[in-house]
Amino acid sequence: MRNMVKTNANNYLLEVNGLKSWYPIRKGLLRKTVGHVRAVDDVSFAIPRGKTLGLVGESGCGKTTTARTIARLLPASGGKVIFDGMDVLTARDEDLKRLRRQISIIFQDPYGSLNPRMTVGSIVGEPMLVNKVATKRDALGKVAELLERVGLSPTTSTDTLTSSLVVSASASASRGRWPFRRSS
Repeated sequence: MRNMVKTNANNYLLEVNGLKSWYPIRKGLLRKTVGHVRAVDDVSFAIPRGKTLGLVGESGCGKTTTARTIARLLPASGGKVIFDGMDVLTARDEDLKRLRRQISIIFQDPYGSLNPRMTVGSIVGEPMLVNKVATKRDALGKVAELLERVGLSPTTSTDTLTSSLVVSASASASRGRWPFRRSS
């Protein structure tokens, strides 16, 4: 992925050009940097509006680091990320908050990414409250609607996660029925 992706911002929702995320290797008493681990090195791609990209690769190849760097959950060592016309890597305060309402990462392992002590309603509704896109009362209705949309009973919102529920939610997601997917 050496070449920069040349794109038109009007056609692409996300453009990633030459993204790098390097971690310093430090040694000695003064913790001098003697090299870098190149977790993500020169990654470039573009996603057209209304399309989906699955990042696939071997364990440890940098998929999660790439996603977290794009979402600015980890710092970038270089490159450029443009989301819906906004430069993600230089966004500040309010722009970054707005951006984080629009970007989410869906991890492949539901057991590793979902808290089994939280109720389903809390897991689905928490992002709405954190990002202030719904009041607590409105979130309850939206949670029930989203659960129905993926084939789960609205009463499921008071359940804690069980393996059968996780399998059911994972199956819904794999059929493209994940509730947070934007309709085009």
